[in-house]
Amino acid sequence: MRLRTTPWLRRMVPLRIAVARAEARGRALWERDPEARQRALAAIEAIVAGTARAGEVTALARQHLIETEVYEVMFWRPWIVPAIDAASEERLRRTLALDGGVLISVCHLGTMFLSMARVLALGHTPYSVVAPWLFESAGSGDWDRRLDRWWTAIRARDERLVPSVGSFPVLRALLEQGEVVQLFFDMPGGGETRFLGKPVMLATGSARLAVQAGVPIVPMRARRDGHRMHADVGEPLDPSEFASVGDLHQALAAVHERWILEVPASLEDPRRPGAWELGATATGWSRPGSA
Repeated sequence: MRLRTTPWLRRMVPLRIAVARAEARGRALWERDPEARQRALAAIEAIVAGTARAGEVTALARQHLIETEVYEVMFWRPWIVPAIDAASEERLRRTLALDGGVLISVCHLGTMFLSMARVLALGHTPYSVVAPWLFESAGSGDWDRRLDRWWTAIRARDERLVPSVGSFPVLRALLEQGEVVQLFFDMPGGGETRFLGKPVMLATGSARLAVQAGVPIVPMRARRDGHRMHADVGEPLDPSEFASVGDLHQALAAVHERWILEVPASLEDPRRPGAWELGATATGWSRPGSA
C-alpha cells in the first residue's frame, strides 16, 4: 500500500502515460462494475437534471468514472502548479494586489487541490477552510494514508487551515486583516438557491463574509486538458455592486454553475458522505437527513 501511494515513486511514470492508464481504468469500470456504473449514473443525474445537459446522463456518467480515476492519479503524484492563461493570471494578480483581503471561491471540481498553488506562486499564503475529518488521527489504513497525503502536501506548500465548524468569525477577522481565504462554495447549507437547474440548499457563507468584511470574491476552478492541469480565474465580484447578500450569492452561483456545466463529469459526487448524500436527487439537493 505504501508503494502504491508514494508520490515520488508515482512520479517515475510520465504524467501523459499515467493519465492515459487512468482513463482506461475508468472505461473498464464502466463496462465491468455495475455498482460503480449505477453510482456514476445517480451522481450525474443529480448534477445535470433540469439543465441543458440533462439528455447526456449516460455519456457523462461514463466520463465521471474516468475523471474520478484521473483525480486519483493526480492526488497521489507530487502536486504541481497548474497552468493558467494570461487573462486569468492578470485577474488574480490585480485582485491580490488590492489593499485588503480576498475571498477565493472554489467548487469540488476537477483537481481542486491544485488551484491554491497559483496563489502561492504569487507570494500569498491562503487560509483554506477544511472539514473536521482532515484533523482526524492518522493510523495505518487506506483512509489514514490518504490523510497523510493531504498533510504532506499541505505542509510542503505551507498552507494554513481553518476548521469549518464555527469558522465564520475567524474568517471574517482574517479577511479584515487583509488575508487570502479559500472557501468551497458547493457545500450544504440553509440557503435555498436556484443552482444547476434545481433548488439546492447551499451554504451562503461566501457572500455573507464578502459583504461583512467588504472584500471581493474571486471565483476559481480547476480543469484538465488531457494530461495538462489548468486553473481558471473569473472576474472578481465586488459586494458593493450588489443590493443584498442574496443577490451576491446568486451571482456567484451563476459563475460556478456555468463552469460546472462545461465539465459536469468533473464535479465530485454530491451524494458522497459529508455532502448532500441521499438528499441530492434529480429534483433538488436537500441537506443530509432532511430528505
